[in-house]
Amino acid sequence: MKNQFVDNNIPVILGEFDATRRTTLTGDDLTLHLASRAYFLKYVVKQATANGMIPFYWDEGSIGNNGFGIFQRSNNTVFDRQVLNALLEGLN
Repeated sequence: MKNQFVDNNIPVILGEFDATRRTTLTGDDLTLHLASRAYFLKYVVKQATANGMIPFYWDEGSIGNNGFGIFQRSNNTVFDRQVLNALLEGLN
């Protein structure tokens, strides 16, 4: 995308990427899953911005198993601080 578009002054939006939250895992498996998920999201944002693209995370609103929601829309609060932080850290 960088060579084909960005380098030719064509803007690129990397839209609707996500990583599914699997809350049916427990213990070390859940810890590793959540850490891996955060790492992946941070990496995608970091690489997209480093290559001149605009990343756009897909928050579909689900905060349960197999969801990718960051915000709890019913009370306007951050539900998944780990993911939000990973996305923001990818910008640095």
